[in-house]
Amino acid sequence: MPWNLIISFVVGFLNRWLATKRAEQALRDLGASTQRADSLREADRQEHAARQAGAAAADAADDPRDLRD
Repeated sequence: MPWNLIISFVVGFLNRWLATKRAEQALRDLGASTQRADSLREADRQEHAARQAGAAAADAADDPRDLRD
């Protein structure tokens, strides 16, 4: 009878440990996906702002005080 209790305890412990490891991996994956989505959104925002600035610069009149060729 004591062997059955020991085996049950070890099996239960291993099952809980594996479940915890799977949950931790799932949270890491979720965090990575969230970070990727945030980074892509920020890159798109910056690209849009850069395109707008470039278009505004192309449409603006030249500054006569600019002595560069």
